[in-house]
Amino acid sequence: MGNWFIGCGGLFGAVGVVSGAIGSHILKTRLSSVELEIFSNAVIYLLVHSAVLLVCGVVLAGNNNNRWFKYAGILMVVGILLFCGGLMLRSVTGIPAYGTTAPIGGGALILAWLAIAVAGFAKLGQSR
Repeated sequence: MGNWFIGCGGLFGAVGVVSGAIGSHILKTRLSSVELEIFSNAVIYLLVHSAVLLVCGVVLAGNNNNRWFKYAGILMVVGILLFCGGLMLRSVTGIPAYGTTAPIGGGALILAWLAIAVAGFAKLGQSR
């Protein structure tokens, strides 16, 4: 599962860079300032969470039995797709319904971060 997260993190990172370039060079003249801000924020979240997804993959590549990082990675993928994808589609298409996935995706991202926290705290007593 670790390699899958590494692959997804790399793919999402590439999509984030391409999306940022499209936003800066093409969409800035085609979207309202509000839509462009929504799009830009989605790109930032996409890039940040892509990097964290890579970390989840690297951790799992070294220890595939770490269930909390598995949960975190799965939740990151779901969160990226629903939060970032929903906001980007909403801003580009102007269809507000796409944005309705953002709260679910945001919740998944929060849960992913909490799973990482649990993974860290669970190891506190085991470190030497």
